[in-house]
Amino acid sequence: MLTSDHKLVNQENKSAADIITWREYEALRNEMRREFRAHDDVLNEKVEEISQKLDATHVTVTTMQDQMTDVQCSLADLRLAVENSTAQHQQEDDDDPELQDDAHNARDAPRGNRPRGWAPLGRNGRGQDEEDGLGKPKFSIPKFEGGDDVEEYLTWELKIEKLWSLHPHYTKDQKIKLASSEFDGYALRWWDAFVHNRDGDGEQPIRTWRAMKEAMTSRFVPTNYLRNIYDKLTLWRQGVKTVDEYYMEMEMLM
Repeated sequence: MLTSDHKLVNQENKSAADIITWREYEALRNEMRREFRAHDDVLNEKVEEISQKLDATHVTVTTMQDQMTDVQCSLADLRLAVENSTAQHQQEDDDDPELQDDAHNARDAPRGNRPRGWAPLGRNGRGQDEEDGLGKPKFSIPKFEGGDDVEEYLTWELKIEKLWSLHPHYTKDQKIKLASSEFDGYALRWWDAFVHNRDGDGEQPIRTWRAMKEAMTSRFVPTNYLRNIYDKLTLWRQGVKTVDEYYMEMEMLM
């Protein structure tokens, strides 16, 4: 009896505002559902957007890795080609009778009787300088001053190579004289000392453009230059330079 009276008192103490009808409850429930769904849709859109960005990033990274692999393969092929070309040129020099005669004369001539600028005699007994009069070339020899700029030397070497391709009638000795005729500054002093020291040490004179180029490359292109280019390619990143730009740069260096 006390329990029933207690419930009745609680009901009497409630106001009309405290009573929620079923319809009001359903409306509140549906509104909350709509809010949850809206938030869920926004969250799903963000997740989808992030997923698409990750997929795009993965594709970009994969493409960069493939391109980097191609560059490394190309670099390896170029280095192998250079090594093969060097070996082939060395074999050609070894098989050249003129160079063999020069080497023989260089070994047999007494060092004390060699004047500065001495050149071995040819097969006909005349001095090589007498055989190869230069005259005045019909083209301009590019000037080379020497220095720390590797690009300066590589550009000069490329220009000289083009000249010899356009004028193949020049002899080996003429090519050396013409190439060195426009040395200036440090390059002139270095070449003069280089020739003088080889003569003083009894070494065979530089007789071919290839030998001259190798000597100059050894002096004006650091031994780690190609390695630095390879490291730069390894650290390549899209947006700084394209693979084609790096590959073009690498081909110029080779």
